[in-house]
Amino acid sequence: MPCQIQRRTSKQEKNYLCRNLHATIVSHTRNTKKFIRNMMENQQKSLDDLANQMTELMSRVLLLNSHFLATNIEEFPTRPVQSHGFDCTDIKDTVGSISRTPSGIYIIHPEGADYPFEVFCEMDYMGGGWTVFQKRIDGTIEFERTWAEYMDGFGDLGSEFWLGLRNIFHIVNQKNTKFSLLVAFESDDENTAYASYEDFYIDDENEQFKIHIGQFTGTAGDAFRGFGTQDNQNEMPFSTFDRDNDGCKSQCNIQANAVDSCSVYQNKTGWWYNQCGLANLNGAYLVTRKSLTSHIRWETWRQNGIPFKIKSVSMNLLRSSPHF
Repeated sequence: MPCQIQRRTSKQEKNYLCRNLHATIVSHTRNTKKFIRNMMENQQKSLDDLANQMTELMSRVLLLNSHFLATNIEEFPTRPVQSHGFDCTDIKDTVGSISRTPSGIYIIHPEGADYPFEVFCEMDYMGGGWTVFQKRIDGTIEFERTWAEYMDGFGDLGSEFWLGLRNIFHIVNQKNTKFSLLVAFESDDENTAYASYEDFYIDDENEQFKIHIGQFTGTAGDAFRGFGTQDNQNEMPFSTFDRDNDGCKSQCNIQANAVDSCSVYQNKTGWWYNQCGLANLNGAYLVTRKSLTSHIRWETWRQNGIPFKIKSVSMNLLRSSPHF
């Protein structure tokens, strides 16, 4: 075959192949687009179905919740909480007679209380059996609180806390019992001391939880009674910044400052104030440029005439009379 005819034939074949390839690519592209479109439509349909199912499920949850709230939950039986004793002394005397009772959180139900509640029991210090109702360590819990908060209690029983005036009242006002109060101190330079009072109790809410303390013994001095009548905090009602029951009628003169409220003057902390006095174990921890400074006050604990800077403190109750 002449070369000219061969070249013409080869060119025609190439054109034919190119046209077929182009047609194939176009067809494949069209089919691919159709497949992707169908897949996306199916995916969207699945998402729409799922959204509808979620909406229906949420509607059923809301309906069930409304039915539950409308139901009197008291109809369901509840298991009563089993307490370990009347107080930590009772726990030590009863449970401790069978096995060693470690320090920790226990449930007590004092006589007269409507319900049991948790307390921290100190079972190692000075023979154990102490019900701890106040503990300060490092200022992680703020004691700048309202009257309602001091009544109900706040904080963490495993760290810093205030047990609550109502709970303290129920513990120390059980029948045929007397309680002693032990205040344990540690200073910034790791000195320790204590103040102990016999016959400790507080009155009820109608009397503003007035404090009563008996005979004092200890190494930290009797700051509750202080050095004079104006310092004596015994038989004083409890005060907070929003419930002022201190001895400052009109105003007190504290270090040349006119003070209307001892609680406000002492960083809105609650205590049994009398013209502010020499004791406030609920004083605030304040941050200075150099360090964290405690304003816990017990000004009869002194060294060379200067009050110790108190780092930590706890207030503990021990039943001193047998339960009848």
